Amino acid sequence: MRKRLGASPLIIPMPAVLVGTYDDDGTPNAMTAGWASACCHTPPCLGVAVRDSRRTFANIRARRAFTINIAPAEMAADVDYLGIVSGHAVPDKLARVGLETERAAIVDAPIVLRCPIAIECRLAHALPLGTHTWFVGEVVEVQAEERVIGADGLVDIEALDPLAYATSVGEYRGIGRALGRAYKIGKGRA
Repeated sequence: MRKRLGASPLIIPMPAVLVGTYDDDGTPNAMTAGWASACCHTPPCLGVAVRDSRRTFANIRARRAFTINIAPAEMAADVDYLGIVSGHAVPDKLARVGLETERAAIVDAPIVLRCPIAIECRLAHALPLGTHTWFVGEVVEVQAEERVIGADGLVDIEALDPLAYATSVGEYRGIGRALGRAYKIGKGRA
């Protein structure tokens, strides 16, 4: 039997990424986002939902750029801090937790150096939806630490050990074991 839970954007798990932007004075800022997703293959685009009260909202609008930084599970406490502390109240919150940044290679946004993958996005669309605006960024570059790249040249998910957010229980989690290759394990099921 199924239980009705009501209307909720309940996707489990969600990523727990850091959205990097610069404040108007050039101070690096990052906020935690669970509502982030790939949204187009060609051109490559990622989207992130941001409330208009967040400093990141104004920064993306002003700079027309942001980065999506993929955090490893070991950064759970830092990622949580960056989500609960407002950049309005603590403009140097990255520095307070000892997270260093550097300017992205192409876009006007910072990358968080402890995150093994940084995805540079140029703002393509902003879609107001209600409490959040969906910012779509065209991916113009992806930077990855060599340690998370496998011999095949692809991201090694185990080496990356990405952080996930289980919204239903309010917990950060790791990803878990591999179950099979996509586009292969389903062949022959029908």
